[in-house]
Amino acid sequence: MPELFTGQPSWLIIVCLALAFGYATSLYFRDRKNEFPGYLKTILGIVRFLAIFFISFLLLAPFVKTTSKEKEKPLLIFALDNSESVIIHKDSLAVKSELPAILDNLADKLTERGEAQKYYFDEKVYRLDGSADYNSSAAFNGKATDIANAVGEIVNIYTNRNIGALILVSDGIFNTGTNPLYRAKDIPFPVYTVALGDTSIRKDLVVAGVNYNRMVYLNNKFPLELVVRAGNAAGNQSRLRIVQQDNVLFSQDFQVNDDDFTQTFRIVLEAKRKGLQKFTVIIDPIDGELSYSNNRKDIFVEVLDAKSRVLILSGAPHPDISALRQAILSNMNYEVDVSTLNDFTGKLDSYSLVILHQLPSVNFPAENITREITEKAIPVLFILGKQSDLARVNQSKPGLSIVTARPSFEEAVPKYNPAFSAFSLSESTVSWLSDLPPLVAPLGDYQVANAARVLVSQRIGSVETTRPLILLNETLEGRKGIIAGEGLWKWRLFNFARFQNHQSFNELINKLVQYLSLKDQKKNFRVYQPGSFRETTPVIFDAEVYNDNYELTTLPEVQLSIINEEGKTFPYVFNKTGNSYHLDAGAFPPGNYSFRAETSLDGRTLYETGEFSVLSLDLEALNTVADHNLLYQISSETGGEMFYPADLDKLASAILEREDIRPLTYTGKKYEDLLNKSWILLLILGLLTLEWFVRKRAGSY
Repeated sequence: MPELFTGQPSWLIIVCLALAFGYATSLYFRDRKNEFPGYLKTILGIVRFLAIFFISFLLLAPFVKTTSKEKEKPLLIFALDNSESVIIHKDSLAVKSELPAILDNLADKLTERGEAQKYYFDEKVYRLDGSADYNSSAAFNGKATDIANAVGEIVNIYTNRNIGALILVSDGIFNTGTNPLYRAKDIPFPVYTVALGDTSIRKDLVVAGVNYNRMVYLNNKFPLELVVRAGNAAGNQSRLRIVQQDNVLFSQDFQVNDDDFTQTFRIVLEAKRKGLQKFTVIIDPIDGELSYSNNRKDIFVEVLDAKSRVLILSGAPHPDISALRQAILSNMNYEVDVSTLNDFTGKLDSYSLVILHQLPSVNFPAENITREITEKAIPVLFILGKQSDLARVNQSKPGLSIVTARPSFEEAVPKYNPAFSAFSLSESTVSWLSDLPPLVAPLGDYQVANAARVLVSQRIGSVETTRPLILLNETLEGRKGIIAGEGLWKWRLFNFARFQNHQSFNELINKLVQYLSLKDQKKNFRVYQPGSFRETTPVIFDAEVYNDNYELTTLPEVQLSIINEEGKTFPYVFNKTGNSYHLDAGAFPPGNYSFRAETSLDGRTLYETGEFSVLSLDLEALNTVADHNLLYQISSETGGEMFYPADLDKLASAILEREDIRPLTYTGKKYEDLLNKSWILLLILGLLTLEWFVRKRAGSY
């Protein structure tokens, strides 16, 4: 029922009535000798009274409150495991051909109780729209399974909604993400599980793991550690082989001694050819195996011709230096020399990058070092600190000039620049950057060169500034970078305290080192790509084009062709993003690929070639034993039950019989201002028009 309220005290309504009554009375009843008849004066008085009352009442800002009730049907959410492991067992044909239709029928049957929502999942979650069904959508081709992520996504999507139940259809095998049982403890609605798969151990040989270095050096020997697992195959004999281009590099027979068999093989190979090399690990199959797909695994090893050398020079020891050294050495492509300025006797031009920690300084001007770096165009990274001589650093033209009357410093927290395009950082590293402790940075007037790129700017307290904290600059004289603060060691410790590893810190430092130390820096066309991808992740390329003034340009189009091992070519065109180019080529099947990127600049054809590998993701074939106990625990933890595919009628009955799965009634209140109602304006205009018409008709104005 609508209710009327005003924004002013209620007694003012009486004032509005009195005002309207007084106005109408004084106009029509003050003079008894008025030319209108009595009945007409009464009509005109009432019309004028109503018009004046409505006008004055609107000045009180009245509004109408309406209360409504809405019913929300409970949501019954279906989540089907779409991974490969679901159909690697004896009933796989029935699951693939019959189960999707059965689930569709079950969802239709339960619509009398609630609204069905359908999802399927592997390592990601996918929603079916209203017209789709499982029978036409389920392919059971997912390469990994993350049950916890699927449940978490569904909970997040339907937060504050009336969820009646989740029907989770899976074999209970998860091979990525956290244990779904931990997530189940926080689920506020029942989870009914449908147990698929086979819990018995079937006869199977598996390449369970291959541990190896993904980068080695030419003519060096490198180790492989292979883990072979066998189930229910005692008494059988097989052979392990390592093959490269039909050449058998290693072969060894082994005997399976029991039904739960595991053996580790340690093998040493030699890197005889440079470039991206493919090796295949093969276990000869035995009769009656569950699956042959897990009997082989391809690995890709990048064979490098030589290591790049990095020199860290300083005036005195500092904990930053150790942090930098350990981060750079985490990449096998680099070797690091550390020295103080007084002890250094080597040749600068033998290094791919020189890192000057608080050099030049007041006590160590390092004039000869900075002069040679400039003359020979040696890439350099300056790290500023309290000992830095800012005037001498400015003379080296690193892309940043800091002018200050007297040395003073303040704590600066990093703020990532999302427009930075020279290279990309992972999402986890970008998130990590926003939480880091501050560096001690110089206070002064920061002047940034036009060609410089700011990776991280400074935030002082709660104030975000435009002053760079990490900056990269590239000119015809070479690449230079600057970290405008000391205390990097705290970032490394923070990384370990948060994640129990140094991955984000290592990634940041290695990306800086890789960018600055890149050879052939004066090329007008460059293409960047990681070198290897998983088969479930997209193949990503970034490119840059420089004009003759060595300025970034995006005027020309950039094409790229990817060639697989059979010689088939896949053509692409780069997208322009800011001052650079980006290409997402999508996911590729496992294998070794080459590429050629090409563009045209001022009539010249520029091109880049390279190789990359796509690694197979064999997680689904490593474990084929269904975990029904996990499904049972999830159901028990949330107040649901576990059923088998043959008992889906019982599942429907269990849901229909629950009294707590019912519609919820929500009460909503709506407030509307009378001033926004068009009918009230029409009413007032109508009253005034009626009064004017009657007066005119009666011969008066």
